[in-house]
Amino acid sequence: MRCLFLLLAASALAVDPTSGKKVTFSDDFTGEAIDETKWTLPTNRETASIVKGGKDKVLRISLRKAEDMIQWNGLTTNGKFEQLYGYFEASIKMPAYKGNTAIFRLGPADEKVTPSIIVLFEGLGSDQIMPWARKSDDSGQRDFRPEGKLTQFLKAGEAAKKFNTYGFLWTEKSFTWFINGKKVHQVDKQDTAKPMRLQLAHRVAEFERPNLNLKQLPDDVEIDWVKVWK
Repeated sequence: MRCLFLLLAASALAVDPTSGKKVTFSDDFTGEAIDETKWTLPTNRETASIVKGGKDKVLRISLRKAEDMIQWNGLTTNGKFEQLYGYFEASIKMPAYKGNTAIFRLGPADEKVTPSIIVLFEGLGSDQIMPWARKSDDSGQRDFRPEGKLTQFLKAGEAAKKFNTYGFLWTEKSFTWFINGKKVHQVDKQDTAKPMRLQLAHRVAEFERPNLNLKQLPDDVEIDWVKVWK
């Protein structure tokens, strides 16, 4: 009886971020090419493509080979889709190694207009996932991260070997981050209510470059689907 009670209590506490909401944006990346009515492509268009990924097609964001390898490649819905509040989710296979980062991100169309906030997941390789946010206002910038520098939310190898779902629930009261439906981070309401766009990216920053081993490439980011509810 006690076990049944605990199961029922856990079920009652479980939250479905999509409950009561309708899909307002989606892309399963099943076409022959990226749908440019939904996405703006990167300057280096060859770094983003639809490819066969197991049984289904997926979006692949690669790194461009260059002398220094420092780069930011990806897609954005800027000018094509943005939304105030709702649940934003993507199924992503992260990089396996350090030195390059997968990014799933929400941000306003013009991040220079303050106050503003960006919310994101970063897949940093070596099973490390960072859910965090950065607020900018007249007093400067403030980061909101989980306690501790880096957190391993998934079992060893899972982030890079399989697709996992990463989601942001944005309400008038808070931002909440989910991995595979489990809450992993929360930030209380910030005074920055303006519609935000989606961004999917693959980055090598200057501080990451020393950890990038070219012999471990390709270490691509793959996205199975993206959905937004409101």
